[in-house]
Amino acid sequence: MSTVNQLKTITTNTQSKVEAQLSATGGLLRLAPNWVPRSFLQPGLRLKLHPDDTYAYGANRGGIDERWFASTTEAANEGRVPDEGLSYVVVGKERFTLRQAVADCGATLVGKTNWNKYKRWPVYSKLSDNMGPNPHPMQQR
Repeated sequence: MSTVNQLKTITTNTQSKVEAQLSATGGLLRLAPNWVPRSFLQPGLRLKLHPDDTYAYGANRGGIDERWFASTTEAANEGRVPDEGLSYVVVGKERFTLRQAVADCGATLVGKTNWNKYKRWPVYSKLSDNMGPNPHPMQQR
């Protein structure tokens, strides 16, 4: 397999895979890199992404200038692919979204206190690398 996209995608019942992986790794899940393009900003080219991949979604979609970590949130991009912004858990030759893993394993992944309070994955991180300033950054929720 040369890319994460070529792995078999599991869409339901990930609990046994998550629990086995957590047991095998001492509590860690391996997440695939998650790259997000933005059509309104020019990439700064410092994300360690191969230069040929900067416009992997096409010039009309914009350059990749964000890397999202542990995301259960879809990117709000026009013309996006259905899973854009979602992090994938990689187990062997299979993958499934972190969103599905959280839906199936809730408190196991976020802890009972956080699960009881939020009923979801409560946070994610991202790196933004723009050539210049973002003229109007908004995080509405």
